[in-house]
Amino acid sequence: MPKTEGLQWWEPPFYLHPKQFGSRARYDPTVPPHVVKAYGQRSRGRAKVKNPGTGRGPWRQRWTGINVPVHVLVGPAGTGKTLLALDRTNTGSRSYFDPYHWSEGRDVHFVDAHDESSLAAGLTDLTRRLTARGAAKDGGDRPYGRNTPEDRALSALVGSPKSWVLLVDGLDDPRMVARAWSPAGLLRRHLRQEFRDGFGRIIVTSRLGDREAWPPWITVTPVGPLPAPLAGEQLRRHGGATAGASKEADHLADRLGGHPLTLRIAGNHLHTGSAPKAVVNADTYRDYEALLDSDAARRGVPGPGTPQLETLATVCELALDLAARRGIPEARPILRLLGWFAAASFPSELLVPEELDRLIPGLSGDRPDSDLAPAFTDGKLYETVRTLRSLGLLHTFGPDRAIDKQDRYLALDPAVAQTQRDALATEPTQAAVFRAAAVELLHRQAVSATSDRSQAWWWPVLLPHVEALGRQLPAMERACAERLRDTAGRVADGLHHNGQDRAAVLLRSSIEGLGAG
Repeated sequence: MPKTEGLQWWEPPFYLHPKQFGSRARYDPTVPPHVVKAYGQRSRGRAKVKNPGTGRGPWRQRWTGINVPVHVLVGPAGTGKTLLALDRTNTGSRSYFDPYHWSEGRDVHFVDAHDESSLAAGLTDLTRRLTARGAAKDGGDRPYGRNTPEDRALSALVGSPKSWVLLVDGLDDPRMVARAWSPAGLLRRHLRQEFRDGFGRIIVTSRLGDREAWPPWITVTPVGPLPAPLAGEQLRRHGGATAGASKEADHLADRLGGHPLTLRIAGNHLHTGSAPKAVVNADTYRDYEALLDSDAARRGVPGPGTPQLETLATVCELALDLAARRGIPEARPILRLLGWFAAASFPSELLVPEELDRLIPGLSGDRPDSDLAPAFTDGKLYETVRTLRSLGLLHTFGPDRAIDKQDRYLALDPAVAQTQRDALATEPTQAAVFRAAAVELLHRQAVSATSDRSQAWWWPVLLPHVEALGRQLPAMERACAERLRDTAGRVADGLHHNGQDRAAVLLRSSIEGLGAG
């Protein structure tokens, strides 16, 4: 293979301009890039973008433009795969602040791939958005067909006149990966689009690090802990200049394993702790190490190498302890509740303060039985969410994951969610309470959307969270399981009426399979 040093990883190894070549055969997608380059060095001329004479039948409209590169970032949860993907595409924050914020300077499309039904619903919604705003025409020329959501989404994307990035987040299931790079999958071979001012690329984040699970035409880059200098720099960026010397930051970062998510939460803890103190706070690197060493902290196994989930759990618990000392004890139960939802975003309207006060005993502390007024109000919920975000435990953003002052949408990092579920593993009664509360919130919104057709946009929003809770069906009590099945049925019906038939079928099949197991 020819060397490509000096190029960014999202760029194709050779820029193939249509004026370089004259023979249609040199645009055959089956010809390797280095062979095409050799042709171009021997001749000049003008080529057509499409080659309608190549092949017969379904291959008659073979796409013959520039390659659409596919790049996969693989690594454990919380290592910053999504952040790195956005950073490398010049759309996200370059300062490791919030990976779910990006500008709208170009078309960046985010699709959740943690389960099949969410992927199908996301691709269908993507196609509709592109068609509605004129980026692609519904009907007419569809170079990849219109049989499946993958076909329709790819046809709409390659027909877009601007540069675009498709970010497929959380493609962790080996079976879904194998289907994705099949001839009819989303990551199929020979993806191409017309020569235009812009070009497209597909970026995938996955925990599946086995190189043999990915085909040779897909570039796979492992993402792991940050090396010592970069880890210390990130910790200093979050913790502030007054937290201590660079050597102290490097030592703490090394102890935390260089895990980007852990470093962000620890740094935000230090930054928050430097504000006016209440009881005991950690505002320096040495103070934070003392907290890690204390008997009150849940000890992990810190050190360089593979990120340790125990270390992340310790950092999360320390942050929640800080929130409690700051007068926000509700931060812990709210985060425990959110741990049962999927990694996908959802509007904050799903969290109704009155319902939370009713579903989670002791959320607002002890109060007289005669006091019937809800103690957990909208203002308290807003303060809790803002505190969780300031500590790096929760992401808030506007529609389409763009920065928004209203912070309407919420999302939890999957690694943080896992630590919350693990924390409840030793408390099955509490786990059942939070799990049932999450089911009730989803069911409440599904009933509301069923009676009001203007709320049809809720169906794809609820879908991944129903799927996530569906995986907990074997551990649920009978009443809670029946409630979830009813919610899943309503969501499936709503998706069907909304034209997302494949997502509806996959959701029903998933819930029935888990219930039978």
